[in-house]
Amino acid sequence: MPTVDQLIATARRNESIARNLFAIEVEIMNITRCSDFFEQLLVMVKDKFAIEHAWVVLANIPANTHLLESAALVEAEEFMFQAAPMIDFLQATKSSRKPLLVNRQLGQMRSLIPTPLKPTIKSLAILPFVIDRKTVGALMLGSADTARYSPDKDSFFLEQLSVKASLSLSGVWARERVNFFATRDPLTLLRNRRELEDTLDHELSRHARQREDLALMFIDCDDFKQVNDNHGHDVGDLYLKHVAKQLTELTRKSDLVFRFAGDEFVVLLPNQKQEGADIIASRIKAHFVSCPVRFDNEMVPVQISYGVVSTESMSKVDASSLLKKADERLYEMKALKPSKRDEKCSPVHSAKA
Repeated sequence: MPTVDQLIATARRNESIARNLFAIEVEIMNITRCSDFFEQLLVMVKDKFAIEHAWVVLANIPANTHLLESAALVEAEEFMFQAAPMIDFLQATKSSRKPLLVNRQLGQMRSLIPTPLKPTIKSLAILPFVIDRKTVGALMLGSADTARYSPDKDSFFLEQLSVKASLSLSGVWARERVNFFATRDPLTLLRNRRELEDTLDHELSRHARQREDLALMFIDCDDFKQVNDNHGHDVGDLYLKHVAKQLTELTRKSDLVFRFAGDEFVVLLPNQKQEGADIIASRIKAHFVSCPVRFDNEMVPVQISYGVVSTESMSKVDASSLLKKADERLYEMKALKPSKRDEKCSPVHSAKA
């Protein structure tokens, strides 16, 4: 039977653990971004409980795309993140929604342990992240001490930490999704026109402060109406998503792509003079000619017109004048194209596969 002193020591230790858990909960429940949540959770857990190694594992499934992207955004050098195939994750964790303590047969956990730590880890605590009753990943605690996370140890406080982390992550994830879709086009998931207005004001303000060039490309899909008329709106939606995907892949990470309206898109090109922006737009137009939309056994050609303007070439620089000038140049390009009656039977527009 424990002595009074031992009971007092245990009570004090448990009180200290409870206080640390509360401090972590208060900190992470007010976080508004998933990337910040992952970083702060690891920092606090390691600090409050003297954890040797802590990292985040997320199941690599489509439903986790946002969480995976958020974890990848964390820039802290000490942050460790592992994406694991869902089947490996479920097999390693036995689909448990409660913490697991493991210090034997760690080979079964290899897909959950970052490569630099594999030779070091001798025992593990796996604390599941549960969102909407689905396990999406885990907070992983590792030690070089085989006994630290021995399965015979009480996991009551680890379970509390797992629950608190899951509830906080659920809240952050929900808030981010609401904010995300408020600024996104629901079909293409590109930033929407409202976000363009806010972003353009921000970029022009930076241009004014730092005297950096900013170019804007206005894009219109020439044959979108014919695509809808000839193939139906499902293919029309596929067409718009194809254009959005290609624009995102063809531009730099610092560039921003927006769906302006209908079949119109806008691309902001920071630090681009007029000449460079014209070259980029010309390459994008040429790319679409050789990259049709594919569905079933058919190929639908994609042709665009564009107008490009850079702050370098304008005397008056504001959001309205920049958009207006790019729009004017877009329609100048459209005016140079032959009409449908003149085309007779253009091989581009009549192409089928």
